[in-house]
Amino acid sequence: MEKNKSEIVIELTKLAKRYDDEAGVYDALKEVELKVKAGEFLAVMGPSGSGKSTLMNIIGLLDRPTAGDYLLDGVDTNTLSDKDLAKLRRDRIGFIFQNFNLLPRLSIMQNVELPLVYEKIRTAERKRRVREVLSEVGLLDKIDSKPNRVSGGQVQRAAIARALINKPSLILADEPTGNLDTKTGIEIMELLKKLNNSGVTIILVTHNPELSRYASRIVEVRDGLLTEKEVKK
Repeated sequence: MEKNKSEIVIELTKLAKRYDDEAGVYDALKEVELKVKAGEFLAVMGPSGSGKSTLMNIIGLLDRPTAGDYLLDGVDTNTLSDKDLAKLRRDRIGFIFQNFNLLPRLSIMQNVELPLVYEKIRTAERKRRVREVLSEVGLLDKIDSKPNRVSGGQVQRAAIARALINKPSLILADEPTGNLDTKTGIEIMELLKKLNNSGVTIILVTHNPELSRYASRIVEVRDGLLTEKEVKK
């Protein structure tokens, strides 16, 4: 069911993340306040070491905050077990990484269908859904190819298809064009914008100001603090 565009899907309140190790105490995030509406395209910017990757990991349910609250679709994630977090992550969130994270020995189809294999979806249904998402990203003709037999842009398209296979309402993209040339990077960003226009909420984590023009809203993380940078009209 399509969400109401005014619905808050992500709400962070006084969110903090502290690391305490041999190097000492380090506050990666400091009382972050953030609300993200359904259908937004949010760019999270900041230099290396600013805390933006830590923020993405928490939003993606890959890490837990030290303090503060995180509501995802109204669910208080602090109250969930690791097993419940994994299920929520699988059902609601798709990830796109700079390094693609495809398995080189598997075909494009096999890589994209992996999340469905873990869910024990029947073979015929898996194949149907894989063909559907590969068609959506313009990669149906490469279905049997291995990742090392296609271009970098095609590999990233396959990674996007894998992120879409469970029909998530939220996609987290971490420097998705970082390993691509400028032309291919633009193609990938246009594809993400198309997905956003279809109703998918997208959070783009980047240090590249050129990519922020695709976003409807921009925030910056610096020294663990989050500030609103721009709201495009």
